[in-house]
Amino acid sequence: MIFPHPRNVVETLMSESQIHLIDTVTEKPFSAAPQGCVRRSSAEVGWRGIVVEMHSIPPMELPEHYVQGHRLIVHAGQPIEYEWKDNSHWRSKLLHPGEFCLQSHGEVNFPRWHDRFEFIAIALDPTFVDRSFQDSGIKEGTCFQEQRAAFDPVIADFAQRFQAELISRSYGGVLYGESLALAFALYLLQQHSVCPKSFSQPRGKLSSLQLREIIEYIHANLSEELSLTHLAELLNLSVFHFARLFKNSLGLSPHQYVLQNRVERAKKLITVCVDTNLTDIALQVGFYDQTHFGKAFKRTVGVSPKVFAKLRAS
Repeated sequence: MIFPHPRNVVETLMSESQIHLIDTVTEKPFSAAPQGCVRRSSAEVGWRGIVVEMHSIPPMELPEHYVQGHRLIVHAGQPIEYEWKDNSHWRSKLLHPGEFCLQSHGEVNFPRWHDRFEFIAIALDPTFVDRSFQDSGIKEGTCFQEQRAAFDPVIADFAQRFQAELISRSYGGVLYGESLALAFALYLLQQHSVCPKSFSQPRGKLSSLQLREIIEYIHANLSEELSLTHLAELLNLSVFHFARLFKNSLGLSPHQYVLQNRVERAKKLITVCVDTNLTDIALQVGFYDQTHFGKAFKRTVGVSPKVFAKLRAS
């Protein structure tokens, strides 16, 4: 399992972690990572339902705390001895790259380590999980099996995808973050919940009325921040069912459809605008910055917006 080494990543340090823990003694929240130890965060691109961060933390012992959100850490550095207090006894396991620790919202943790600890920190919003699968027989307050130094190739793959996205910022945006959060939560519910759940894939499609309503809404709001949760609410569906029925109907996920149409609208604007301001066009079609726009455009069209504009002008 190979993760990019944090020292090989151009750093943009966040002021503090957006993942918080609750001290069991003072009952006050504190940051999951000291200031200057968060190398990348999904908060930079506005993801909802999930927070993903790259942490690099020196040797330390955290105070005993309650976990906020369903919390995973996936190790991304050299093997490290990870210790935690279980009642009055310290226990330890050797964490290898790709191995993870998992705790549910509200569980108690009291960890320490004696070497620099480099990992992908993931916090799933319990409310997002409950609402996303509310019509799938999932009870509120679903818990996951507590695990330390476990390995699951699918979780390791998700962690690599999360990390690659934080580094490259190729997609970004709320819709993409929610899509990843939904897929990740679905896998955890199927494989790592206290009562593993089997989900049947919805085979139907959106009705013609529903499809027309949602497509009209998307096209009318391409320049805005579109949310998977909000799109599902418009049709009074859970996020899980909406995402599946949408893909069954169009052959594309909501994120793929929105991205495709943003690029198509950008192509039209570049074609009709004589003095093309690519930054303005990026914002007009819903990309949060020109870097995000450029990467998505090139992946779809095959050339950068700048090259496309020159070809159209010639």
